[in-house]
Amino acid sequence: MVVDRKEQGATRQIILQLLRHRGQMTAIELSKALDIGAVGVRQHLTLLERDGLVCIKGLRRSVGRPSHLYVLTSEAEHYFPKNYDHLADDLLTYIAEEWGEEGVTKVLNLRRKALLQKYEPQLKGRKRSEQVVELTKLLIEQGYMCEFEQLADGSFFIIEHNCPIGSVAQTHPQLCGQEIMLYEHLLNVPIERDAKIIDGSLFCRYHIPAENV
Repeated sequence: MVVDRKEQGATRQIILQLLRHRGQMTAIELSKALDIGAVGVRQHLTLLERDGLVCIKGLRRSVGRPSHLYVLTSEAEHYFPKNYDHLADDLLTYIAEEWGEEGVTKVLNLRRKALLQKYEPQLKGRKRSEQVVELTKLLIEQGYMCEFEQLADGSFFIIEHNCPIGSVAQTHPQLCGQEIMLYEHLLNVPIERDAKIIDGSLFCRYHIPAENV
């Protein structure tokens, strides 16, 4: 496998794929698989270590100097295709077929209550502005590509430029209702959503009232 050395990102992706297939490899083994020099491979491995995608598990002892064994970290799993959206969609569809839409709502209510219990301690008792900042951080961690904006009247917009549950919400729009209910419970205030990605908008946007002084 010959790789153009200028395609640095592509080379590192191939290293990740090789480690995913073989479990653990030395720099020399990677060098042979990639048909590039061991020095170049070690430079890529150093960058992958820096990014938290690979780590040294141990040593392989053979004739000559022992070689480090490189393995993927759990963080590297995010770089490989997953099928979670289809799985979630299928499960909710099966629930609807077996127990109707009430069954779907019941399951989603349980999920929302679990998320509320998880996140509420981080927002409870804070000022509205602090709550908005913290909720935005939590949403970013969940993959929402989120930001907030404070308006002249003291109210806020939370804007989601990506919806990690969007493909499932297309067939199970109850998820969108659960989402705004969760935000309302976390902030303890009614919220208005004036744009939705699944309706064709470029973002989902939530208007949060100013805190009463």
